[in-house]
Amino acid sequence: MLNIDAVGRWITRRTGRTLDQHAADPIPAAANLPQAAHGLRTARTDLLLKVDQLRTALINEDDLSGSIADVTGPLDAIATLGSEYRYARNWADVLIGDADRTEYAEAHRAQPLRRRYVNPGDTVLVVLPHTDACRQRHLAGRHTHVLVSSHDAELDLIIGPGQLRLSHADAGIYRDPAHGGALYVLEPAADEAAASGD
Repeated sequence: MLNIDAVGRWITRRTGRTLDQHAADPIPAAANLPQAAHGLRTARTDLLLKVDQLRTALINEDDLSGSIADVTGPLDAIATLGSEYRYARNWADVLIGDADRTEYAEAHRAQPLRRRYVNPGDTVLVVLPHTDACRQRHLAGRHTHVLVSSHDAELDLIIGPGQLRLSHADAGIYRDPAHGGALYVLEPAADEAAASGD
């Protein structure tokens, strides 16, 4: 597994903002970028592993000693994974090129943020991001407590009636690919300076 976030660095180079800074921006295209990056990372890793499997089969001469399916099977899988990669890359490109995202980024400085790592079972205060799903439910920008699980988050019942569960991305919970997929939430970095008296 790759431990360096090439996709995150690529988005930062293209936009001038980190994925964390995009997540905090009140523009859907920016807030959806961390999820798009996750999808692109996954598609890229899957494609890389399948290409490596084919390369290994060819180096080991499996195509000569075994059946032709030893080559054609991975080739078919590579074609399918290549399509998934193309879709994931196109989604990231659309969000990066979004006119509202670009205009907002040019008019507003990126927010200084810090990561606070969390675990499943923790209840944490989050600001719900401006993802499409949060905007459709009129939740974007609200401060609320969420109960973190390994795959989603349960919102504090004060927000609305009934049990409401959101995906990690829609609940403002992110995975750090450089630290084994550890979960984290974002907090303003200024709070840390204010607390220390700086």
